[in-house]
Amino acid sequence: AKQRCRARQPPVARRRPAGAAPGRVAQQPEGRHVQCRAGRLKGVRQAASSSTLFFKHCLPIQKAANMGATSSSSIDVRVTDRKSLIKELCLRRKDYEAMQHAYKVEEIQPYNLANKHFSEVLQRTADRCPEICRGDENSLVFMEASILPIVTAFLFGGALIRCFEVCPLWFVVYYKTLDQIFAKIDMGFKSYYGPSLHLEYARTDWSPVHVAEAGIRIDRILIARVTNMHENKCTKVSYGYAYKSSGPLESQVDQLDREQHEPYECSFKFDTYKKGRSRAFWIHKDICRFHGDETRVAATQNITPVCVNDRIEIAVNLFNAMGLIDVNKVRWHPLEVFPLQSRECPIEQELFDWYDLDSFQSQSVERLQIPDFFAPQLVHHSTEYAGIDVAVSRTSLRAEAQGVVPQADRILGSRFEVLPRSSPIILPLKRVGLQHDRFTKIQLRQGDTIQLYISQGGKMT
Repeated sequence: AKQRCRARQPPVARRRPAGAAPGRVAQQPEGRHVQCRAGRLKGVRQAASSSTLFFKHCLPIQKAANMGATSSSSIDVRVTDRKSLIKELCLRRKDYEAMQHAYKVEEIQPYNLANKHFSEVLQRTADRCPEICRGDENSLVFMEASILPIVTAFLFGGALIRCFEVCPLWFVVYYKTLDQIFAKIDMGFKSYYGPSLHLEYARTDWSPVHVAEAGIRIDRILIARVTNMHENKCTKVSYGYAYKSSGPLESQVDQLDREQHEPYECSFKFDTYKKGRSRAFWIHKDICRFHGDETRVAATQNITPVCVNDRIEIAVNLFNAMGLIDVNKVRWHPLEVFPLQSRECPIEQELFDWYDLDSFQSQSVERLQIPDFFAPQLVHHSTEYAGIDVAVSRTSLRAEAQGVVPQADRILGSRFEVLPRSSPIILPLKRVGLQHDRFTKIQLRQGDTIQLYISQGGKMT
């Protein structure tokens, strides 16, 4: 911009009129004003960008009343999910929770009737009189605290998400209602896993489901700190659940049987290592021609390696294409502990001989290259090739420089970020048996290593 301004504006002589103090210039070139305006605009953009980064990375976890989470002490990790940030910023603007419809009990007038018993009955029921249930602008009568959970259960799904988009008041009130509905899940997790997994934060998240018809999934995300109780062990966390019945009322026998034996179960596994140790895990990207991976997202190791003092994310799915989960039938199961085992990509069981690029290229028809695309955050160390019909590369990468990996989202389909070596990280866990679960950011520490497998080739029939 400065070069264009200099090219367009002719040089203007600086003249000092009579009476002006020496060393001061009374007239500036027109191009100078353009440069100043461009500089101010650039400064505004930088300030807006820095403030956005501040809210994204430096917003501490507040009290449960402010953030809609379970009560916990202040910790050294930051909440970066967009929905919690939106709620926090809305509450900074106005106290929207106080604008919600509520019964103004203080406005009840005492009843002085001849029939004392009738007067007492009226006095007890007066606190639910519709005339004293009022709220501020954009608040409706069905948003009263005792009614809204029933309305929320009825709207659960896409209709509920539309309610979050009406105005800030609706967003804050509905988000708080979800926290109240799912509080039972949070308390159950703390009672079962409190000593080994310290629950620090809980939130509600929703994301689109990429199917033929636009779908949505809603999860309760539990963020827990891993203690050293099961260090150098493999830990399994699981829960049972059942869907809400949309048919006729069940008999008491069937209901009792469902409470004792949940028809479905979800489980998560993770390996716990000592604090500060470098982690190693594998990633597999399949770009073969004979089938199409519509997600275009690389598969990550199912059993996640974590270190003591790291945070794990456990997603309790509450709404999906099958329907709505009955919150009252979510039952946490006792923690299971197993010995550590070596984790390798399943593709290693099919391949044995690995070659360098020059040796393998002579016997392959595929156009191969070394996947060194992620520097300087992920430094390339070595690449080997194997396979006959399908060419598979095995690349060793090491996390070095801090920051977001620029090309990871385009090539691997996931966002990667490298944090300092001593920083605790948040690690989302995948449900056992799934290749892809939630599409979230993957955090690494300096010194962590990745084994990246890329499969390509395959004849089209």
